[in-house]
Amino acid sequence: MTRKLPPQRLAGWLIPLLLPLAAQANSPACPQGPLAVAYYDFGVAYHQGKGYDVDLVRELARRLGCPIRAEADYPRIRALKQLELGLADIGSSTLITPERQRYLWLYPYNHSKNMVLLPRSNRADSLDDLLKSPSLRWGAIRGYRHSPAQDRLLNDLAQQHKLVIAESEDDLYRMLVNGLVDVVLAHPISYDPWFRAHHAEQLVNARDFFPDGETIAGSIALSKARFTPAAAELWHQELRKMYRDGALRAILRRYLSEASVDQVLKQPLE
Repeated sequence: MTRKLPPQRLAGWLIPLLLPLAAQANSPACPQGPLAVAYYDFGVAYHQGKGYDVDLVRELARRLGCPIRAEADYPRIRALKQLELGLADIGSSTLITPERQRYLWLYPYNHSKNMVLLPRSNRADSLDDLLKSPSLRWGAIRGYRHSPAQDRLLNDLAQQHKLVIAESEDDLYRMLVNGLVDVVLAHPISYDPWFRAHHAEQLVNARDFFPDGETIAGSIALSKARFTPAAAELWHQELRKMYRDGALRAILRRYLSEASVDQVLKQPLE
């Protein structure tokens, strides 16, 4: 026989359970309620439900008292459209452009650029030093675009028949490790996981021979259809706090080498 609780006792059981949810739902950082997050596949930032973007968004949501109701991945353009229409609240690893700023609050949390990868046996200390080698063979992926200065250099090397074309990132890194090319350009979120997976971290050095080269900022993206300016600023300030207290570095370090984390956090978020 089922025993029914009196209404007073039922309320006594439910209120302690519902109060935390009510507090979360009323958090000023998530005025529209529980969050929907739109990711896209991007190296170690996000792949099959894992990555530093996932860890970062979840930690920010936890700190700000915002429950997450849904997480999904989309093609890059569709993820942006979900945010523009207010069908998703938050995105990640988003580049800042004037068009995106029209419908997104964008807050950078890392800055990446193409690094020069070369075998540890190569002792070149500068780009000029590197280019002195008459037998230099530089690898590049077919159709890939780098910074303007890097693309000009690769075009010059192609004219000198010193450029070897790879079909993919995997192809490019294999050519470097196997000695088919002497140097390549790549971003940490691309080369770090590849060298880890192939146990080849000790074979290659990453050097910044283009100190004035183009830097790409990866940003947390908040839909303006879902967040007020005041609510979005709470996320911005919490992100800056995570930078200061080391939490952001700790998350990135789970997926990137120490040297790569130093590089992507080299530019302060302040």
